[in-house]
Amino acid sequence: MDILRSAGAPVGGITRALRILTVAVIVVPVVLFAAAAWVNYVSAFRDARERVDRAKDAIHEYALKAFESDELILDRVAEHIEGKDPSELIGSEEFHRYLRQFEGKPQISAVGLIIPGQGLAASNPVFPLPTSNIGPPNYVRVDRDGKEPIYIGTAVPGTFTQAPQFSVVRLDRASAQDGGAGLIFIAAKLSDFVGYYRTIIDLKDFLVTVIRSDGAVLARSPGDDQVGNVLSSNSLFRQTIAREPKSGGYDGASALDGIERLFSYRQLGAYPVYVSVGLKRSAVIEGWLWLMAGHLAMGLPGLICLWLLARVALRRSTAADAALTAVQVHSERREVAEASLRHIQKMDIVGQLTGGIAHDFNNLLAVISGNLELIVRRPEDTARVARVSRAAFQAVERGEHLIEQLLMFSRRSVMRPTTLDLNRVLLEFETLLRHAAGPPIELRLKLDPALDRSKIDRAQFEAAVLNLVVNARDALPKGGRITIGTANVVIDEPYADENSEIAPGAYAVVSVRDNGIGVHASVLPRVFEPFFTTKDVGKGSGLGLSQVYGFAKESGGHVTLRSAVGRGTTVKLYLPRCNGALEEVEDRPALAVAQRSSSGTVLVVDDDEAVLETAKETVADLGYRVMSAHNGREALQILKGFEKIDLLFSDIVMPGGINGIQLAEQARRLQPTLKVLLTSGYTAGVLTDTHALPKQFPVLGKPYRREQLAASLREIIDRKAAERLPH
Repeated sequence: MDILRSAGAPVGGITRALRILTVAVIVVPVVLFAAAAWVNYVSAFRDARERVDRAKDAIHEYALKAFESDELILDRVAEHIEGKDPSELIGSEEFHRYLRQFEGKPQISAVGLIIPGQGLAASNPVFPLPTSNIGPPNYVRVDRDGKEPIYIGTAVPGTFTQAPQFSVVRLDRASAQDGGAGLIFIAAKLSDFVGYYRTIIDLKDFLVTVIRSDGAVLARSPGDDQVGNVLSSNSLFRQTIAREPKSGGYDGASALDGIERLFSYRQLGAYPVYVSVGLKRSAVIEGWLWLMAGHLAMGLPGLICLWLLARVALRRSTAADAALTAVQVHSERREVAEASLRHIQKMDIVGQLTGGIAHDFNNLLAVISGNLELIVRRPEDTARVARVSRAAFQAVERGEHLIEQLLMFSRRSVMRPTTLDLNRVLLEFETLLRHAAGPPIELRLKLDPALDRSKIDRAQFEAAVLNLVVNARDALPKGGRITIGTANVVIDEPYADENSEIAPGAYAVVSVRDNGIGVHASVLPRVFEPFFTTKDVGKGSGLGLSQVYGFAKESGGHVTLRSAVGRGTTVKLYLPRCNGALEEVEDRPALAVAQRSSSGTVLVVDDDEAVLETAKETVADLGYRVMSAHNGREALQILKGFEKIDLLFSDIVMPGGINGIQLAEQARRLQPTLKVLLTSGYTAGVLTDTHALPKQFPVLGKPYRREQLAASLREIIDRKAAERLPH
């Protein structure tokens, strides 16, 4: 138990998880159901308002056409009786036949004429007319441009049917008497309105009202017993139309029946009449409840099943806790073991390389120090000084090349595919490969002279080959032979069809073969899996072949591994052929640039005094005027002065709070035309990751030769000068 606790394994983890799950099985669905209920509630009312608006618009069009039709009929009757004596119209059968043409018109109950002092003079429903006395209703005037105004009355019992109806009238000046002008009237048939309403809405839940602006109810369904009532000025309807006279909506209880509804209204053109449609709030809520009840009915059985399953699992939590603890301990131990293996593998590789590298560096230092001593002893012998200086420079170049190979192996450089001669790369990399293989093992190179070129990342390629050599070395515990070979191969369509991981085409193949212990066939399918290894503890981390596989795939190629126990292993890297020219850096252009005359002022910045002095001397020797600073702040003070600086040559990694990149950015703000060249002993990859190196600032790696510095300075100055030349 102490071991388990020391490993950090949780006790009761499954129990806690199952308890949380049991609660979550109830809480989460409830929360989700509540959220869905709220969303559907809002949606139900939004949909209800849209339904009310659609119904209002449809009824508005119908009612507006009815009023416009009434207006036209009134004008036609007025034209017909214009110039006629009123006495000719009273009881006239011919006038009655004329009025009967309007029978059957929708929404019209009666059309007639009222003459002052005479009462009802003519009407289309009946003839001859009975004696009747028509009381004057309360009218609202509607002015018309260039025409006689019309008037809309309140709802009153009909003269003949006693059913509630409202009338639309206009004055007849031709039949005017001492008592005033006559009235041409149209009585609206409310049953037609109600019949149309029922074709588009369900009057069980909806309420349709035609109402004047003063609150007089002209038509209402359902609730025709309320027709003729007048809404007070404090009613929601009259308060709302006062704010929004054309159209709008509101929620609230009706002033006539007290039922909560969602209302929407719209004015009938220029008439002082509104169509109002209301939907019961209770109907909306009822529909929403039925919808949510359906969702609940479908989800509740599943919720109950989940809860029961969680309860059953919770009862077995003790055994589950023990299993989880064992799994966690095993996992943590495996992680520790894998981390140890990775560390041991890294140390093993470093240990294999350290001896040979130390030997080579000691040789290089011996050459450099020996030649420097010879120069110091006899500086006047210029021929001898030149000879031994060249030897020292060659030793420096070999050391620089060795460091470059180590950085490539450590994958600290930026991924840069270039067209390469793989044979040449292997020959240049041979020394490091022999150090990795070790003295007991014979390393052979069998290179095809006609090998095609390939466009790949050199550092990644060298790392892959080195990994394969290290693997081959580990397969030769008692010594043996490792053979690195190259060849051209063309993959045809049939082979590519059988091996889908490689595309047909021409490839340059690099193979690494050993005569070691081999790999058992049962584990061959897993050899490229990360962290999978067949080596003994401390002999490998299982990452080498996965790096090789990743490199091959990223390069557009493929990798294969063939092995037999006791007969050795062969790994082949298939890299796509490239017909491009070799991409190499030549020294001649740099030398030519260096020999050109130079001028201008260069500000050199470096925190290392020895490096700063060397850089100053070199730049001055190239013909430039030199100013120097030991850090970024000192350099900014110089740049803030009136001194014109042509180029800033600065180290990147410097103390004092301002590195070379920050200095370059601030210097550009002070002097926008300033040229910048940065330098560092770190690789571009490290600088990009750590210091966010911008692409617009060129970097010259340390150590650099005089010719390289001269070429970089001249290239930057010439490029900037060319940009300013007129075209």
